Amino acid sequence: MALSRIAAVTCCVLLLTLQGVTHACNVRLPTRETGPGPHDYSHGIADTRLWREGDAGEPLFLRARVLDTCGEPVAGARVQILHANQDGDHEMDRWRADVKADERGAFKVLTVFPGYAGSIARHIHFIISHPKHEQLVTRLFFKNDPAVDHGIEDLAMVLEEIPRGEEKGWVASYEFILTPAGQ
Repeated sequence: MALSRIAAVTCCVLLLTLQGVTHACNVRLPTRETGPGPHDYSHGIADTRLWREGDAGEPLFLRARVLDTCGEPVAGARVQILHANQDGDHEMDRWRADVKADERGAFKVLTVFPGYAGSIARHIHFIISHPKHEQLVTRLFFKNDPAVDHGIEDLAMVLEEIPRGEEKGWVASYEFILTPAGQ
């Protein structure tokens, strides 16, 4: 277990004083790192709409928030996203985004529901960075996927099927928890 995770676990409640006002902080465990995988993240685009009408595969609407260990939004966090296409293949110029979290720490992306990449369960890679927090390099999986290993349930999103006439789409949500810098 990383030292930063141990530090976050050692205290359940932290008191912060901001301009003379004391706030209780219910400390949350930081999101676990998994590593970047063998991928180049340099080709991400600032567009949050990666899937477009007519694209192959089923659309996936991903909504997420970036929070600190007290549950406060990390506004302006840089979020780099990368995943395989619907067939499990990585394309250098598709299915990559480089976006910023808004003032609520929220971001959303419309993309394609990824296929299986080799023997690994369906997943999406993330690199999340902010000057006041440690960089997070992880990947998320889908709880409904039978290939998800029980050891990664904390990194698995609930996947909800959304009918779209004769077709279907998907919605998934997650809250990333970043460790403050220097902890």
